[in-house]
Amino acid sequence: MSKEQIKDTPITADVPVLCRGCAELLAQKCYQKHWYFHLVRDPLVWGMQFLAWCNDIDAKKQVVRKTYCKGCIRFMKTGLEEKSATFKFLNRFIGPWFADFRNGMLTEEDKKEARQRAMDANF
Repeated sequence: MSKEQIKDTPITADVPVLCRGCAELLAQKCYQKHWYFHLVRDPLVWGMQFLAWCNDIDAKKQVVRKTYCKGCIRFMKTGLEEKSATFKFLNRFIGPWFADFRNGMLTEEDKKEARQRAMDANF
């Protein structure tokens, strides 16, 4: 494979990305309820986008079943887990803290809705 062919090849996991909860829906609910969520999440997303750019990962190229899944952060995270040692190291510490922080802002109904939306989107 030439360098150009490799660069244009979408990054996909060896197995399909199966979602347990719609990350986008959960983030939108947190943005609506807590003004300061932007101050925490946005810099983390920008960092992931930078690492994805450095590793030629384009989440928008992932084949999806639902239009609301196009460009989902979960695809970027999966690609980064495969290709970026820096991301794996940082995510080991930041990921669990962020999940607890975000989940503390949500109701059980919010989480249930996100799980249902993810189940609808899974292949």
